[in-house]
Amino acid sequence: MAYDTLTVKISDNVAWLTLNRPDKLNALNPKMMEELRHAFNDLDEREDVRAVLIRGEGRAFCAGMDLKWSEELSDAERLEQGRLGGKTFDMMERMEVPVIAAVHGHAVGGGLEIALAADLIVASEESNMGLVEITLSADPPFRPKMTEDGDPDQPTFGGSAPGWGGVRRLPERIGKARAKQMLFTGMTVDGRKGYEMGLVADVYPADEFEAQVTELATRIGAMNRSNLRLVKELVNTGADWVEPHVG
Repeated sequence: MAYDTLTVKISDNVAWLTLNRPDKLNALNPKMMEELRHAFNDLDEREDVRAVLIRGEGRAFCAGMDLKWSEELSDAERLEQGRLGGKTFDMMERMEVPVIAAVHGHAVGGGLEIALAADLIVASEESNMGLVEITLSADPPFRPKMTEDGDPDQPTFGGSAPGWGGVRRLPERIGKARAKQMLFTGMTVDGRKGYEMGLVADVYPADEFEAQVTELATRIGAMNRSNLRLVKELVNTGADWVEPHVG
């Protein structure tokens, strides 16, 4: 299937799934969410796919939710937007084959949340990662210029927090204390700091990023598909393999 916001290339049993809105820093919109769900379902069923590598075209992995989409939402639509993002990333997390997120440039807000739904994240040293939503309604000088006139996601009453799984997945990856530090401050970290925190599994120099990512994906793609799916299931469920192979 041809996509408007994604490209998919299969090579050496690896599906290279690329977010392809480079003029918008690959910001997420409803069309991309729809196409991601279709791609996740399709790739998980393909016999020639043993792993999926998700990355971003151009200067960034993903800059989060498209502000134009956010600004146009009614209160009811805003609730559904939260459900849509959660459903999409949960579907990615449930894929049976391994999923690797290769992060370069910005991966903030929803951009980091989609990376967190992968089995592992690898990052360029120059990447910039964080769940920055709390800064959108912060006092100066911490509020970004794009929301100086107000945060479209901040409700009149109550509060707003990362809503696409980030508040659950980030503590699972780096622990509650460090996750709270990031979430309370809206701080971002580069690839090296992310590696030290346990946010990313490995970090590569910017000029080696493409080659190192390719090497990792190719190695995983060389493994037996059934065994990859089995190991992922066992790790995710906390189970163990006690029955011998049949035959």
